[in-house]
Amino acid sequence: MGRMTDAGTSFVTVAVEVKEPLSDSSLGWKLLRTALFEQKRGLILGVLVGVFWAAGKVSVPQLTKMGIDRGIEGSESLWFWSGLVVGAGVIAGIFTSLRRWYAFRESRWIETRLREKIFDHLLHLHVGYHDGMQTGQIMSRASSDLQQLQAFVVMIPITLSNLAMVIAIVVLLISSQPVLALVALSPLPVVTILASRFSRNIHPVVLEVQQEQAQLATVVEESVAGVRVIKGFGAEKVQANKLLQEADDIWKVSLIAAKIRSRFLPALDLLPSLGLIAVLGIGGHR
Repeated sequence: MGRMTDAGTSFVTVAVEVKEPLSDSSLGWKLLRTALFEQKRGLILGVLVGVFWAAGKVSVPQLTKMGIDRGIEGSESLWFWSGLVVGAGVIAGIFTSLRRWYAFRESRWIETRLREKIFDHLLHLHVGYHDGMQTGQIMSRASSDLQQLQAFVVMIPITLSNLAMVIAIVVLLISSQPVLALVALSPLPVVTILASRFSRNIHPVVLEVQQEQAQLATVVEESVAGVRVIKGFGAEKVQANKLLQEADDIWKVSLIAAKIRSRFLPALDLLPSLGLIAVLGIGGHR
């Protein structure tokens, strides 16, 4: 196995010529901050759209409650409140599309610009660098790192808007039903602990999968580039065995990652549902 680095660091070894040790993750974060700053306008618009989406999602049940209290039990027009509920739902739907559009657009722009920086830097490296570096390693790591970076950036507007919605819901719950709010939030500490443990366990395994994918890409690239040499020496079986070995290594490491996910993700999905069941049970008897 080669030396493992953070997802935010390994693409820096290709995109930026540095003198510091490659294990310094601050280099990756610096490049990421620069890329985010270049797309700050779109990201800010995505966050603002997400806030409006959260407001629309939160307002629908509140308008429904007010419509029942004032339109059915009271003397106000039921059509008026029904129209407000429909309008809030339509607005939330529109902002849902805009939120995802901004998120994916900005993440793809950042991925494209970093990909161009990597390619431009590779073109200007000394030929001796390419003699000592495996092409498959560069291709695999550049591709996988950029995919991880794109997945991180796309979640910025989505996560912040979800956070805004959660904060609004918590405030409404505490102001209206403090007991039910505490019951609903009771699984949160356990979810936080499990999520932290899951992150610590899955991170090194994901990096190992990335390393094995790079090794496989190296074998494939060497086989294609050196096909005449391989056939000339009758080494097809040797290369095929190397390919099978690398594929088996990826399979084994991927199974470890799947085992970790199967141990944590069901619990992370179950705990909030238990909180909801408790809220329905306690609220139904109040």
